[in-house]
Amino acid sequence: MSERDEAKRAWRTAEERLYPVASVRPDLYEVCVGLVRSLVEHLDRIPDVDALITHYLNSTAEQDLRDAGVDLAGIPPEVELDMVRDAAYQMYERSVAQREAVYRTRDEIRRAGNRGDSVATIWVEGENEMWPPFRRVRMSLRTGYAVAVSTRLDPDTLTPVFTLEAVALDPETGEATNEPALTEAREFTDPGEWRAAAQELERRLLA
Repeated sequence: MSERDEAKRAWRTAEERLYPVASVRPDLYEVCVGLVRSLVEHLDRIPDVDALITHYLNSTAEQDLRDAGVDLAGIPPEVELDMVRDAAYQMYERSVAQREAVYRTRDEIRRAGNRGDSVATIWVEGENEMWPPFRRVRMSLRTGYAVAVSTRLDPDTLTPVFTLEAVALDPETGEATNEPALTEAREFTDPGEWRAAAQELERRLLA
């Protein structure tokens, strides 16, 4: 496992460990949340996930907390500084990833418009539609109607399940709107039926 993967796994694990503290020690949890918020505000100057990982690998919990203006002497000894720090990195990494996704979507909408396309592929996750995790969203630049296909793994059968749905998005940004879904999500086990249904839905909504 790479240093990047190890770092991100440590962040996820820390966040998972932090929240149960609330039910056992609400007072301690309040302290931890305050520290996490201070660290997130400190990390706000870091522009992307790659830079965040580099910063993480070249600093320590104590250093990050001091740089965030936290008085280490005032932290209760029961607080696990590494857990707090890693949870803060996880929280900030999630916000950065969301921000980057918004930028990528808007860039793709702009590029598609400049090419004169009527439909833009605003999101692709995964390399092979036949194997999870996979998700692709194609949107009409005129109406904002979008068709989303995805593939997930059925935990009981360990076989792929294929999903199809249509939603209304903001045609300028690709962001979700308050409008209800255009169709209910449908699940398929036959990839041929899934593809045919997706093509028909795109023909109806995106053409």
